[in-house]
Amino acid sequence: MKEKPLHEKVLDLASLLMALVYVGGGIFLIFSSSSFNLFPLSALQRNALGGTLILYGIFRGYRVWKRQRNQIEP
Repeated sequence: MKEKPLHEKVLDLASLLMALVYVGGGIFLIFSSSSFNLFPLSALQRNALGGTLILYGIFRGYRVWKRQRNQIEP
């Protein structure tokens, strides 16, 4: 099995980190009481934005996982 170049490892790590940031940001928007004053949005809009961020973070994490899995298999 051939090892991945360093730049691909760094890109995968950055993509995984951003996926976690999106999920964390979505959770913060939904559950944090301090986010109520950050955005002039209604509760429904804030929850929709938080849910969208969580789904997008999961999608990005899945793409990184799928790319890793495809490179491991011969």
